[in-house]
Amino acid sequence: MSNFKKMLLVLGAVVLGPVLLIELVALAAGDWHAVGETGRGDKVSVSSMRILKNNMRTAWVRVEFKEPASLPQGGPFVEMRARVRFNCKTGSSIPSDEWFYSRDRSGKLVVSKKTKRDDEFGKASEGGFGEIVSQHVCQQKK
Repeated sequence: MSNFKKMLLVLGAVVLGPVLLIELVALAAGDWHAVGETGRGDKVSVSSMRILKNNMRTAWVRVEFKEPASLPQGGPFVEMRARVRFNCKTGSSIPSDEWFYSRDRSGKLVVSKKTKRDDEFGKASEGGFGEIVSQHVCQQKK
């Protein structure tokens, strides 16, 4: 393969990679199940839950904020989606990836921030949805 073709292949992967990742997130978490609301009226949903060994679970979590929220990560955001690992034995939940969404001028949902680490996940500073999600996910048997 010539250097030019290799360069085009790498360029295509760099340009299309993030677009495909965002589409994959949307498709992977397409079957949302409402699990509750926070005290502020934010809607909490889960999708693609899997039961793992040692009382562990993984799931996609979505929070639709009733009002655009300013969070420790910035904002205002209208929605948050995260891939989360739950340890049902200890009650902890750790997101491996999080996407924060805003609306553009036409009203379309757009990713405005992506993060890998969130020490405040689900706590009061982010709307207090953690306990709702953790209870729902850890109660699932199959």
